[in-house]
Amino acid sequence: MTKKAEDRLPSEYDGEPFLRKDEFVPHLLTVANNGYAWHTSRMYLEVLGMGVNEMRVLSILYEFGELQAWEICDILSMNKATVSQSLKKLEKDGLIEIETNRNGRFARPTPNSLPIHRQIVRMARSREEVLLDGFSKEDRDKFRELLTRFAENLPKAVAYTAKHFQKPASQD
Repeated sequence: MTKKAEDRLPSEYDGEPFLRKDEFVPHLLTVANNGYAWHTSRMYLEVLGMGVNEMRVLSILYEFGELQAWEICDILSMNKATVSQSLKKLEKDGLIEIETNRNGRFARPTPNSLPIHRQIVRMARSREEVLLDGFSKEDRDKFRELLTRFAENLPKAVAYTAKHFQKPASQD
């Protein structure tokens, strides 16, 4: 019977002399994401006058409608400070409005943001098509499935790290 990944001990990897960057999936994802994010951020700044964080927040508001900041953080896996800063910029630029009621503060897109959102969709989807050039429909579906499964395993990786690699509490 094969051990579950989270039950393997870190010492089982002591025989590996180094990480091979061409085989280490987190490295491959990081390189791909960093390159994509850097070029995408520059493009959105140059063309739309907003960064990739503002674009992500605005896009998620169009997908989900009214949201509170904590919901945006959860959906996009972004930290609260980044979301707060993005919401402030989008509100200042008249692209969203924030309404406060007894249930909290809710952000939603304004009609002024619709042409920008349409441009975001056009830019993002057409660039995605170029990035997936040569991928069949089955490849694309499988790639999305694998990335989703990888992301779903993140909480297990966090728990594994806490179990095996956290510094012990100091003895005071």
